Amino acid sequence: MTRVEIHLTEPSTTDGALLLVPKPYGHWGQVFKGIHSNGLEFLAEISAKNSNQTAIILKSDKKNTPIIAYEFDEGDVKPPNSIWSVQDNQFTTPDDSLADLAQDLTCGTKSEAEKLRLLVEHAAGIFEYGHPEKRFYDSFEKVPAVCGTTRGSCVDINTFLLAAARSVGIRGQYIAGYWFHPDKYETLDMHCWLAFMPDGKLIFWDLAHHLKWGVKKLQPGLNPAGGRRVAMSCGRGLKFETPHGDIEISHFSEPIWILPGAEVKKPRLIAKIFDEATV
Repeated sequence: MTRVEIHLTEPSTTDGALLLVPKPYGHWGQVFKGIHSNGLEFLAEISAKNSNQTAIILKSDKKNTPIIAYEFDEGDVKPPNSIWSVQDNQFTTPDDSLADLAQDLTCGTKSEAEKLRLLVEHAAGIFEYGHPEKRFYDSFEKVPAVCGTTRGSCVDINTFLLAAARSVGIRGQYIAGYWFHPDKYETLDMHCWLAFMPDGKLIFWDLAHHLKWGVKKLQPGLNPAGGRRVAMSCGRGLKFETPHGDIEISHFSEPIWILPGAEVKKPRLIAKIFDEATV
């Protein structure tokens, strides 16, 4: 058994504040067992309006600093086919410039696996890891091509790769969760990676970790830099109908405060992972 605790650094002081937390699905090798909170009131479990991703709504008491605890087992899990349903929106749909680029890069290749490899190699050459103030696709209605070298985080790199792969017919999905360094049991931020099904074979890619941690040899897999990860959700631009109104979440791994008027606020947090021996 593994427990992952999400510690928010402070409670919400807004009257009527609700906390929306992702309910993990059965990721490959990850069996979701349950979720608990430190006394926050359970209101409802809801599904996204544009996917099968589910979430739980909790009511804040304005006293306790929220802690959300997830329990997982390891196991041979195959997610439902619905996991491959990708939302068509500004985070996933390539514009003409990216579609043309992907076609040019993969022209003449014999398999989807070869196409995917070429797209990953291209992305490795145009991105350097970092957290820009403005994402390369901000203000665009669709995901554009990248000109020159671009600074990007895991979100940026995976946005580019997923849209490029979709444009050449490769089935893929964006997965959001947490990654824990091999020497640490805490993290302050989310992480994301990609699952693909080229030629009917499951492949994971985490190019961002190749670039961030200096892994020279590009190779598919969940942990090119070692460490551990847990998946919280899949999909981009998830839309939920809440008691305070409809909201959209670009990538859903962290709890989100929903304030009256459908105002969304991202809390600061610390995620901690506990092994079976300490649970």
